[in-house]
Amino acid sequence: MSSRCIKLRIKLCTWVLRFAGWLQSGDMRRNKPKTELMKGEMLTHYFAKTYLPKINTIEKQEITTETPETIWQFWDNPAGRTTPEIVKTCLATTEQYKGNFNHVVLNNATMEHYTDLPDFVMDKFRKGRIDYTHFSDLLRLNLLKNHGGIWLDATAYMTNFTPKEITNQDFFVFLTGKKTGFPYSYMQNCFIRAKKGSALCAMWYALCLELWKNETKYLDYFQHQLLFRVLVEHNPDAKKLFARMPHVSEDEIHGLVGEKLFSTFDTEEWEKIKRQSFFQKTTYKVPGGTDISGTYFQKLDEGNL
Repeated sequence: MSSRCIKLRIKLCTWVLRFAGWLQSGDMRRNKPKTELMKGEMLTHYFAKTYLPKINTIEKQEITTETPETIWQFWDNPAGRTTPEIVKTCLATTEQYKGNFNHVVLNNATMEHYTDLPDFVMDKFRKGRIDYTHFSDLLRLNLLKNHGGIWLDATAYMTNFTPKEITNQDFFVFLTGKKTGFPYSYMQNCFIRAKKGSALCAMWYALCLELWKNETKYLDYFQHQLLFRVLVEHNPDAKKLFARMPHVSEDEIHGLVGEKLFSTFDTEEWEKIKRQSFFQKTTYKVPGGTDISGTYFQKLDEGNL
């Protein structure tokens, strides 16, 4: 089935289920989780059938660690824009809690010194066929495959050093929890720990490249995560490696997710949030009409935490 057909089929099934839910309940939104899960299942099946057979022969490499290892981040401003203050604050916390890791923040001008992304990826990125979000999905895996270390989104606010039980792993990601509004996404890619030579990282990257060799635009916002799901559910070697990885819910890094970030700041509550995990996801995007005065967002934006 072509990518165009699968997209049309997903849209049709989503509309039908939501319409059926609306007829039964009077509220189409109530049926959204079920339709999203169906969409995830359909895409997973399509990816497994179309692209997984092409990466079954990935050669295993020796696990090594560079000295020092690196925490990789990426931020590049569109022309005429400046870096949001909350992003600056988040990047500063990474520097504060980098520990024994090197800290490298890449942009469009510097990334070429560390990466060897294929020409077809760079060409599609420059032409806008791959947007920044999905380009960074490829960038993070390329960096980790080549150098190892940690990938951390630029909007992650670190509150402590990365635990040894994570840095000691050859590979680690957080898995989808109960707090996300997108349960079909399966896992979280804002934080990835991978040592150089990690087979899971190499296979995931190869699977992503196979998709972008053929697709002219992304099929789903969470396709990067769904490709990982395909890998660990359908490839025997990946399944074994995934079983060894600690399975930790992303809920602990979602203490500020959603409305909480724009709610009134509470010192005692903030201390509880910080104890949940060594970093918290944030965003630089403020919903229109939102008053950030006295909120967690304002405190982060001003660097006062």
